[in-house]
Amino acid sequence: MKHILTFLILSAPMLFLTSCDDISSNKVVLAEDQFIEKQVIFFTDEGNVSREIPYYDAIIELKKQYPEHFKKLKVVSLNKETTNRITDHPPASPAIVVVENNQIICKVEGTMSKERIIKPVSSAIKNWGQ
Repeated sequence: MKHILTFLILSAPMLFLTSCDDISSNKVVLAEDQFIEKQVIFFTDEGNVSREIPYYDAIIELKKQYPEHFKKLKVVSLNKETTNRITDHPPASPAIVVVENNQIICKVEGTMSKERIIKPVSSAIKNWGQ
């Protein structure tokens, strides 16, 4: 009985921690453990650039609308080991992620039209000014 009680006490924290996967999937962590106040991150797959053309077009248009917010656009290649140091669960490629206070507030991923990329990203960035 004593062994069972010890097992339960030791395994309870592990069960609790593994149940928090959904919470951590919205966290963004830099390799330097920096706090990200406001950041736009573009996840790219250099091996499949043709799928990313609408994203490049959207970034160009968004950069015209919000030049200050896109000065520090972070581009992350999904083909590199550094991707795992940026986020717990990298999105599908291509993707644009908008981060505020280390929380993902907008994520657009996969094959989309330029307009379907711009609308949610623009909406998230507009809220930064408030």
